Amino acid sequence: MPNNTTLTRIEKVLDYIHEHLDEPICVAALAEKSCWSRWQFQRVFGNATGLTVAQYVRELRLSQAAELLLGNQDRHLDIALACGFESDISFSRAFKQMFRCSPREYRQRGKRIGLRTPLKHCTPKRTWSTPTAFTQIRIENRAAFSITGCCDWIYGPFSEQPNFIERVPQVWRALEQERMSSPISPKDSPMGVIDNRKQNEHPERLLYWAGYPAYGPYPSSCGSYPAPKVLNIPEQEYAVIPVHGMVSALESAVEWFIGHWLPESNYSGASGFELEVYSPNYNPISNDSYMEYWLPIEPR
Repeated sequence: MPNNTTLTRIEKVLDYIHEHLDEPICVAALAEKSCWSRWQFQRVFGNATGLTVAQYVRELRLSQAAELLLGNQDRHLDIALACGFESDISFSRAFKQMFRCSPREYRQRGKRIGLRTPLKHCTPKRTWSTPTAFTQIRIENRAAFSITGCCDWIYGPFSEQPNFIERVPQVWRALEQERMSSPISPKDSPMGVIDNRKQNEHPERLLYWAGYPAYGPYPSSCGSYPAPKVLNIPEQEYAVIPVHGMVSALESAVEWFIGHWLPESNYSGASGFELEVYSPNYNPISNDSYMEYWLPIEPR
């Protein structure tokens, strides 16, 4: 992990990039500003961010362009030039590579999907395991979907008497027992869902679900088996937090997001459904594991 002096120098470079996205940016000039040689700068930047300079600048410019496509009706060429591209052709080619659709299709769809935000130094109260010194949040719109599984009421980390550390594993154990006895075979990795909407009957508690994506409709019962519980989740816009390592890292990652990233962003937290999206074969006690926490947001 880079030391504090190295991180400060990288942060100054990142600040320069963020302030000059609409201008030509070359590695040699950034290396000179960082007081490293070009080779040293590229190596340190890659180790600290997990990205090359060219990749990072391109993703930010295209994300900025995507926001402009959704926020106004300017011509594609004007947006391309405003975001540092030399022509409409080069802009459209790069845009398709990143978003898998044309600028016109993205504007017509009208949803924030695949947006990258500026890298932020990870400074939570308790550092969680990350492969780099900086974290990048994605902005994604997810269509409505359903899960089938188990649920229970919990007191979250900001409650006066939190019990989620004990209750959440109990919900997952119940899901595993149900999966082994159910005739319905899950097709995807499991997912955790927290319903953070205001509950009149349980104002201090959250409803936690552990389940699998549902591909019903399911019958009311399956022979001698009871009907599965199904949760319908509406379309939402999310900030996606990458979490590397053991599941215990999740709490610190969310604290960092809420305390550091969100106040400095152009978004606000929203009421809705928070998602825990796990990679295949996720192991909660492995330092090599990876999952994503999807928090509902809305533009300010």
